[in-house]
Amino acid sequence: MQGREVGEARPILISNGAVRRGAGGCAIPDVEASRPVARDERILALDVLRGFAMAGVLVAYCMWSLGTAPEESWSTLDRWIGSAVGFLVDGKFYTILASLFGLGFSIQVGRASDDAAAVETYCRRLAILAGIGLAHALLLRNGDILLPYALTGFLLIPFRRASDRTLIVSALAILLLNAAIRAFWTDLGFASLQRPELQNASYLAENVAWVRYWYSTALFTWPTNLAMFLLGYCAGRARLLQRLADRPRTLLSILAIGFAVGTGLHLARTALLHGADPSPLVGSIAWLLFTFHCWGMSSAYVAALLLALQRKMGAAALSPLAAIGRLALTNYLLQAAIAVPVCLAFGLFDRFTPVTSLMLAAAIFAVELDFSLFWAARFQFGPAEWVWRLLTYQRLPPLRLARR
Repeated sequence: MQGREVGEARPILISNGAVRRGAGGCAIPDVEASRPVARDERILALDVLRGFAMAGVLVAYCMWSLGTAPEESWSTLDRWIGSAVGFLVDGKFYTILASLFGLGFSIQVGRASDDAAAVETYCRRLAILAGIGLAHALLLRNGDILLPYALTGFLLIPFRRASDRTLIVSALAILLLNAAIRAFWTDLGFASLQRPELQNASYLAENVAWVRYWYSTALFTWPTNLAMFLLGYCAGRARLLQRLADRPRTLLSILAIGFAVGTGLHLARTALLHGADPSPLVGSIAWLLFTFHCWGMSSAYVAALLLALQRKMGAAALSPLAAIGRLALTNYLLQAAIAVPVCLAFGLFDRFTPVTSLMLAAAIFAVELDFSLFWAARFQFGPAEWVWRLLTYQRLPPLRLARR
């Protein structure tokens, strides 16, 4: 915080460049519509949060998407790490990422003077993202989130002028409807979805089968994305991050309450699953408890990061994450682009324990961090972000940073 008073913490949210003051005196980039956000208009805290979310998504990917060895072969350390990572990581970083997706929509819509042009640009962005996501899913990562995010993102458009009350009520209603579908799906006469059982199939054949399975479960999983998009859009439109920047006591309360609620719901879910006979209804209640557990923990993480960014040492320690956040799409694609060839070359699929999963995640993160810092110091956009902007705005965006 460089010796500033508590009420002067807002500059951590904006990187460099001209700003204007919006409602409540918050610093907001002064930008035009229908063009990419320039480097000097970026919101630093958002880039740090994206980088933090990318790190957590990487851990989750290495822990649960590359295939685990039988638990009988795990060491005591493996079991401890597995439980700890399940509590601290599972679902939390996807929750943050989905919220930031909705918040990003608020920035895109809010900075445009022409609503029709903004919607057209947004739809074009989503269509291109969907194409990238489909290729990513089929070739590398069958659990890809880009295509689900893109397709679900279209459903945000009708809500762009909805009131905050409508957004919040709609998000909760979507969750409850999703829980009801999970509880009564088989009672309504629908068959349970079966996970693919493949033996001696090629890697690409397995990927296609799993992609088909994951998309067949869209009714159970994608509505959660939409609920988080709506809440993120609501938070972004209310400039919640900017408003909280100079309220450390509020952030401390969010951190404490979020962690307490998240922990309590985790314990309640564990007790339910161990104490009740398995049934779709019990599974649905457990899913709701898990969802709200993730919301509590994610809120605590975000509050902790915002508090850390108010301090000079904290901002210095976290600032490298901003480089990863600026290259979020590139880094997300890079995770599987590194992990999959390594696993194929050394036969590592289905052989990971929690310890080896964390070792792989740490190695990939080190590569991504070095690459992101190198690239962000020289270029305005990441490679994938540059292509995305080129196709979206249909003109060649500048890549290299201007020399000073």
